[in-house]
Amino acid sequence: MSVAERYVEDVLSGKQVACRWVRLACERHKRDLDTGAERGLSFDETDARKAIAFFGLLKHSKGEWAGRTVVLEPWQQFILWSLFGWKRREYDDAGRELWTRRFRTSYLEVARKNGKTTVAAGVGLFLLIADGEPGAEVYSAATKRDQARISHSEATRMAKASPPIRRQVTVFKDNINIPGTASKFEPLGRDADSMDGLNVHAALIDEVHAHKTRDVWDLLETATGARRQPLMFGITTAGYDRQSLCFQQHEYTEKVLSGV
Repeated sequence: MSVAERYVEDVLSGKQVACRWVRLACERHKRDLDTGAERGLSFDETDARKAIAFFGLLKHSKGEWAGRTVVLEPWQQFILWSLFGWKRREYDDAGRELWTRRFRTSYLEVARKNGKTTVAAGVGLFLLIADGEPGAEVYSAATKRDQARISHSEATRMAKASPPIRRQVTVFKDNINIPGTASKFEPLGRDADSMDGLNVHAALIDEVHAHKTRDVWDLLETATGARRQPLMFGITTAGYDRQSLCFQQHEYTEKVLSGV
């Protein structure tokens, strides 16, 4: 049994202390394993393990853990297990069956110092390098480009510290790219000269609670239209503005988990 599946079992048995929402997420995962096929859903354990294993190539870059390989906590593994393991059945223009990523939006709200920036940076590198997307455009985004650089800089340090990744990418200031392809990973802010002409495969939205409007989120989500299985990956600590984008995502997530 994988660490993620063990985490689910421990939450549901009460061995692992968890809040209502985590418990509901675990219940949904178990329920979908039993009934998801009826709704065109399937769980790909190979892809789930691939995403988690990718983090074994990464190293921490700051503090007491600097230089050590990233070891994901069970709850972090459950997030990646769900995000990259679940697939949904679709059909292309020729009527051929395709299995693509089920979840196109991920909302991660955790307290400070729970490694959300490390997870976001790793997810960004995975989607750039290992997701099989031609010409992948991955962006870390925030209200200000300096804020967007936080997770991107972490990804840059991770890429430089990992020989297997370093052999595949070229790193410039504010740009990680795969030579010979159009794949790139860059920071992006609302204060950039332009956010037009993007073809977004993945957007890592940092500190969602700091966004006063939906402008950045909506612009990037609209720019995913030409992608087969794009991902909006929002990370944040809790906010307090009940009119904000953060609260909208928080409230919607609760409704999904509650079955509303």
